[in-house]
Amino acid sequence: MTVDPVHIYGPRFSNFVRSVMLVCEEKEIAYTVGFEVDGSNIAFKGEQHLKWHPFGKIPVLLEGKLALPETASICRYLDEDKQLQPHQNSQVHAQHDALCALISIDIDKILVRDYLLEFAFPKGENNSIRFDVVKEVQPKAAAIFAIIEQVLQQETALTSKDFTIADALLAPMLHYISCLPAGFDLITDYPKVEQYLANVMARPSCQKVLTAKEF
Repeated sequence: MTVDPVHIYGPRFSNFVRSVMLVCEEKEIAYTVGFEVDGSNIAFKGEQHLKWHPFGKIPVLLEGKLALPETASICRYLDEDKQLQPHQNSQVHAQHDALCALISIDIDKILVRDYLLEFAFPKGENNSIRFDVVKEVQPKAAAIFAIIEQVLQQETALTSKDFTIADALLAPMLHYISCLPAGFDLITDYPKVEQYLANVMARPSCQKVLTAKEF
């Protein structure tokens, strides 16, 4: 890696952009964020973006001639010395990778794509929240929280005293959910999840990156 700031292509409100920002903060890596690259605005899902990521997803890490897509891969690249990845042995390392995949694929799908985004970008009449859609998805979101609650009762990277890439992936999702209106935030129904979020929010990196958002 170079000593110059890396650029995180994508909007600051994206939970995955925030995951990369958290890793940069923890690693003390200088970074910039946004759709503007070298003084030019790069259109979301425009020609250049699709060259970086053929499916037009965010974030993309830009460093010199490198354009690296996919959040977990970006985080592992930035964590060159593996201080944010349990590495006592190959089994522990693989378990952390598997946990990262569960968070970034399965947990994100329900909590963010299916549940949270209806509050962030309402698709109802006059941009109103479709509460019928939210209530239909809410049991699935609650089931995800029950799974996270169970994981937090086990010895995993999420229960380690050390901050890991798994934490960087999960914390932005949980923080956003905690900002939802009463009755939809779900956090208070799961004491271990609530305590976990309180613990990570005590970190300077999370206090800086995970800013409050009203829905």
